[in-house]
Amino acid sequence: MAIHRTQWSGINDAPRTYMMGLHAPSASGKMGFGGTLYTDAVGPTRRAGVQGNYAYHLQVTENSKLSLGLAFGFTQFSIDGSQITLREQGDRAALPGMQAELKPDGAFGALWYSEKWFVGLSANQIFNNRLDFFPGDTDGRMSVHYFLTGGYRFDINEEFAVEPSALIKYVSPVPPQADLSVRFIYKGNLWLGGSYRTDDAATVYAGYSIMEYLTLGYAYDISTSAIRQYAEGTHEVFLAVRFGTAGATEPAD
Repeated sequence: MAIHRTQWSGINDAPRTYMMGLHAPSASGKMGFGGTLYTDAVGPTRRAGVQGNYAYHLQVTENSKLSLGLAFGFTQFSIDGSQITLREQGDRAALPGMQAELKPDGAFGALWYSEKWFVGLSANQIFNNRLDFFPGDTDGRMSVHYFLTGGYRFDINEEFAVEPSALIKYVSPVPPQADLSVRFIYKGNLWLGGSYRTDDAATVYAGYSIMEYLTLGYAYDISTSAIRQYAEGTHEVFLAVRFGTAGATEPAD
């Protein structure tokens, strides 16, 4: 899969995110393995990393499973001081040239799910590593980000379904933020939806799966915060390709 996100079009050096990943099940279907490459660029700063992922699926009830996942990798944070304009030239708080630090990084998550519903929680940057870019800086850290999510699919008839969902995000000291979404699904492979992110943006999105092997998606964010006076919307494109058949992932007898 691959994701490209361009945030706040119209603003110079606005955030840009790129991500690529690959994952696959074990022969029994009880375990999953994968990896992710990603980079975030925001003005003179950049975050890039690689992670390996592992998940194990437990049968909880006849119709539901619990997936437990871990990720470990490395993240590099960098700042190009030559792109920063200082109010006071020669300020020792910001050094010229490129400053970079490579840190170990980790994440964990749990997802309880069935064919119709899911509930999950996860945390990123769980090592809470310190970043020492500037002389005397002792407060810079890779803060832990927490996520709580859930959703349910209501089958209207054999062709149509509606799936409301919610995602709550928290990182100290910022107030919690919630994404409230609803997705309308046609024949299981075509969907159109919308969401509202508190104090930030409203989103419309669509996607289509072709014979379960190719999935295309697009989302457009409309800013609702004060930044809408200066920026246009945010674009995100998603592409996923599946190799093999769904039957290959069925647990062995």
